[in-house]
Amino acid sequence: MFNEAYISLSGFVASQPYLKETRTGIPSLSMRVAWTPRRLDRATGEWVDAGTSFLTVLCYRKLAENAATCLRKGDPVVVRGRVSIRNFEDKNGLQRTNVDVDAISVGHDLSRGVAQFQRLRPQTGMTAVEYRTAQDAEDGVSGNGVAGLEGGGFGSGGFGSGADEAAFASLVAGAREPADQAGEAAGAAGADDPGGEMFDEDAVAALAEETASVTAPF
Repeated sequence: MFNEAYISLSGFVASQPYLKETRTGIPSLSMRVAWTPRRLDRATGEWVDAGTSFLTVLCYRKLAENAATCLRKGDPVVVRGRVSIRNFEDKNGLQRTNVDVDAISVGHDLSRGVAQFQRLRPQTGMTAVEYRTAQDAEDGVSGNGVAGLEGGGFGSGGFGSGADEAAFASLVAGAREPADQAGEAAGAAGADDPGGEMFDEDAVAALAEETASVTAPF
């Protein structure tokens, strides 16, 4: 930022924007931008236009590409950039001075109208859902979600069909075998004891008699 001059101005596009590439292949856009200050005429008390000024605005790289898509001749714009002044000789041999602005930012002047902005974002990585969908497409898995967990059940859209359902049924049957065996053992015990009582009544009575015959030490 040493020994540099910056300018911010509000004007309008005064020429057809022209897009090209530099010799190194960098996108470049040039256009003339003009502004007309207004002054209060103290004699009449009315606002009048002063002289119109022009300068050349130069845009490069992504700014040039976006400006080429959005800007038209006559559009009101706001411009911010670095100013440079160059002298040159016109076709008639006369010395001229041109003011150039290496634009840092360019936009529509919203005090004079409305515009619609669209952000251009570079492609980034995938979300979890996008990645899962891509993996399912590569593996040939139908439905949404991994193994259909979002399908709401173990049928259609759940764990799938065919081999997956058979494996799940086998797993459930294996988990139930110990419980079934315990139930069968309890049933066999119940068959031997028609009453199905948990304790032997004779043993309980004998234990009560022994407890009654014991004298407490206090």
